Amino acid sequence: MDTCSLQFPSENPFRSILKTLDDGGKFGNYYSLRALNDSRIDKLPYSIRILLESAIRNCDEFQVKSKDVEKILDWENTSPKQVEIPFKPARVLLQVFTG
Repeated sequence: MDTCSLQFPSENPFRSILKTLDDGGKFGNYYSLRALNDSRIDKLPYSIRILLESAIRNCDEFQVKSKDVEKILDWENTSPKQVEIPFKPARVLLQVFTG
C-alpha cells in the first residue's frame, strides 16, 4: 500500500477553544462553545448543542470533519434536510427496570 494514500487524523482544528477547568489545580478540559463567537449557538436546542460539542471534541478531519461541525451549527437550515452528522457518544446511560 502506498503510504501517500493513507490518511491519518490531524490535530483538532478547534484546539484554540479548548479551556481548562481550574480549581487550584488542573481539573479537566472542555471545548467552550461560547469561544466560537457564533450567534447561531444561541438558537440551537440544548440537545443539538451537546451534539455540537461532541463533534468539536472529536474533530480530527478524518472521521469528524470541520464541515460536519458547520452542518450542526447551521442546524436551523439543515434540519429540514436529511444530512448526516457524526455521532460518537462518550458514554451511554440505560435505565434498568429489572434490578
